Amino acid sequence: MKESSKRRKPGEEEDDGQGSNTNKDRLSSLPDSLLCHILSFLPTKTSVCTMSLVSHRYLHLWKHLQDFDFYDVYYPDSDEEAENFKDFAIFVNAVLSMRSTRDIRKMRLSCGQSQLDSFAERSVDTWIRTAVGAHLEDLHLALFSSEGEGFKLPLPVLSCTNLLSISLCGEIFVELEQSWHVCLPSLKTLQLEIGNVDVNSVDILLSACPILETLELSFSTESLAKLRVPSSLKSFKFTIENDTEVCLEIDTPGLKYLSLTNITFGNATSIGNLHNVEEAYLDASSESESVDPLLTLLQALSGIKRLVFRCYAAKIFRKCTFQNFAAYYI
Repeated sequence: MKESSKRRKPGEEEDDGQGSNTNKDRLSSLPDSLLCHILSFLPTKTSVCTMSLVSHRYLHLWKHLQDFDFYDVYYPDSDEEAENFKDFAIFVNAVLSMRSTRDIRKMRLSCGQSQLDSFAERSVDTWIRTAVGAHLEDLHLALFSSEGEGFKLPLPVLSCTNLLSISLCGEIFVELEQSWHVCLPSLKTLQLEIGNVDVNSVDILLSACPILETLELSFSTESLAKLRVPSSLKSFKFTIENDTEVCLEIDTPGLKYLSLTNITFGNATSIGNLHNVEEAYLDASSESESVDPLLTLLQALSGIKRLVFRCYAAKIFRKCTFQNFAAYYI
């Protein structure tokens, strides 16, 4: 039998003799909407610069993305830091200006500059404001700087009515006043890990989140103020990075998980409705000699199943009665 010397052209499918194609390109047969969904899980630089090499079809597909993940490696005080940030800014500006859809659903931005200059401040501010809109659901900012107050958060972010999740990490400056319009009616997850912060501003922010379910706070503060935790919470993690006293007001009947790290309770602390908490980590103390705030906290955890706490709270723990739970000393 004479073997055919005819070669298949690139992209031509191989027939197995039974009417089926063994090398069928199933990926290219998917609709653009599904391909965009797949690309949304990749860093934006990969979607733009790499996927176009896989197939000509992907050359402009990224322009229809609504999810963006911009990441720049931050090397503090390196000789090429300023030049690297400019290259990063050129890429981000090009992507945001060339996209076909104006609606952004998800924005992740991670970058930094040791000595923050006006170019970096304006660039980051512009990128964040570009993402702000009626369709924005998820915003993650990790911004770093070694000097100054850091990057200022554009206030329009805090009035995005469809935002479901906000994560702010690094040197991000947030200062709010009661008179300013802050409205986050759909927000369910909030993470703040932003260095030095004003507790009053955090309290104003939390008051604008009526259905918040997951809250993670980690910061330093110089001010003594009351922090009211939303009653809708299901998970609450709070860490104070310095030794400042705080006044917590916790009334969360639906809370399931509680973590308090390096917390010094003030005399105005108010704690209640923690009977549904199943797991807790407690690293807390009282500024005064009175242990009443800690005792109140432990007594409120009537339904606890797993409790981890620092050893200096042991004498308070012995005064409380729990059933069906495991306790661990650190």
